[in-house]
Amino acid sequence: MTSISKKLRLLFTLLFYPFRAFLNRLGIGLDIAGNVNSCYREEFDRLPPSEKAVILPHCLIGDKCRAHFSKNEGVLCMKCGDCRCGEILALCKEKGWQFYISPSTNFTKRLTERKDIRAAIGAACAYEIERGIKSTRITGRGVHLKGRRLIPQVIVAERYDCLHNDIDWEELRNMIISGRDRV
Repeated sequence: MTSISKKLRLLFTLLFYPFRAFLNRLGIGLDIAGNVNSCYREEFDRLPPSEKAVILPHCLIGDKCRAHFSKNEGVLCMKCGDCRCGEILALCKEKGWQFYISPSTNFTKRLTERKDIRAAIGAACAYEIERGIKSTRITGRGVHLKGRRLIPQVIVAERYDCLHNDIDWEELRNMIISGRDRV
């Protein structure tokens, strides 16, 4: 698929995303994550590892998590094994990527600015994705946060649950591993 057709497909998805329930009844599925990932993957892969990050929502950490909160870094993973965040943190370190667990969308926006993140794999539920589409400028060149352009890759969380959510952890691992690292 050409770059222009990927961008047009993404534009169509963004325009009609609020009507996805109705379109699903008509047999038209809108794969927001697939279209975002396809549209931006080549540019995402071209960036150096130090400018890439995995930013996960706090809803993925376990109930017994011993993590602490930092105003600058977000939730600090202690690799307690209660969830799979520690495994992803280790993989990010191995690849030279940044890793964060964010307590909120606004914190994530500030974090990308403070940490000079140019590309990120993020996870969010459908509700947060819809809120982001409504409140964030998204173009064929990326997502614009706080005056900065960010190249996204997306994993949709399994449900809208701020306490006990989950994602496809193997998909996340594969997205990190499959990236063409450039030093």
